[in-house]
Amino acid sequence: MKRAVAAQKAVGGAVAKRSVANANAPRTRLPFLRNVAQNARRSPDTYRTATPFTSYPPHVSGQQQKKPTSHVLYKDPQCIIVNDAYPKSRLHCLVIPLDLSLDSLSALRPNHVPLLQHLMEVAEQYVQFTREDAASNEAGIQALSFMTGFHSLPSLPQLHMHLISRDLDGPCMKTKKHYNSFATPFFLPADQVVNDLRKNGCVTLNRNVEELNRFEHEEPRCLWCGLNPGGFQQLRVHLRTCKGNRAYVASSTAPVQQ
Repeated sequence: MKRAVAAQKAVGGAVAKRSVANANAPRTRLPFLRNVAQNARRSPDTYRTATPFTSYPPHVSGQQQKKPTSHVLYKDPQCIIVNDAYPKSRLHCLVIPLDLSLDSLSALRPNHVPLLQHLMEVAEQYVQFTREDAASNEAGIQALSFMTGFHSLPSLPQLHMHLISRDLDGPCMKTKKHYNSFATPFFLPADQVVNDLRKNGCVTLNRNVEELNRFEHEEPRCLWCGLNPGGFQQLRVHLRTCKGNRAYVASSTAPVQQ
C-alpha cells in the first residue's frame, strides 16, 4: 500500500513538472528563430574583426516594413545579435544563444548563468556601439535608453533575449498585447532571470501563467506615469509627450536597464 502511494506521488510530481514546463513552453513551434540560429552557426564570427558590429537597420517610427527580415549584426562562438523582424521599438534586437538545445527559459540551469551574463555584456557593447555610430545618429537612436530581458511566455522556440529601446514606438507596435509584453511584469529583466536561476536552480519567475496572461491582456497604461488614456492608439500618442518619459538619455555612456 505504501509503495502504491509513493508511486502515485512520484507520478503526480512528474506530471506537475511536465505541466509547468508545458505551460511555459513557447506558444508556437514556428522555426523562424531556430533557423536563424542554425544558419548563423555556419557563418563566420565577427567579434574578432575590425568591425564586429553592424549598424542597426534604420526605420521610421510608425512606418510598416515592406518585407520583415532579420540580419546578423554580431556573432561570436556563443551568440548572435539580430534585428527583430517585427520591431516594437525604434531599436529592437534579439540576442540569441547558438546552443540549439535552449528552447526557452525552462531549459536554463545554474551552469547557464555565464552564458546569460555574456548575452547581457554583448548587448551592452552593442548599445555603446550605436551611441558612437554615425549611421545610428542619422537614424535618431543614439540618445535612446535601452532594456534587456525575456518574455515570460515566449511565442517562438529558441531562447532569445530582447534588447529594446524604451520608447516602445516601433513600426510593429500595433496592439495592447504587444505593448504589455514589454511594459508589465510579463517582461522579465535579464538580471532578475540570472538572480532567479542562481537562487532556485531554474527559472521560477514565469511559473504563474494565469497572472502573466492577465498582465498581457490588461488595459495598457503608460509605463512612465501609469495613465490609462482610454485606448491603445491614445496611449501611443501619450507616450511621445508624457512628461515622465525616460526613453531618452542625456549621457552617451548610460547603462542598459538589465
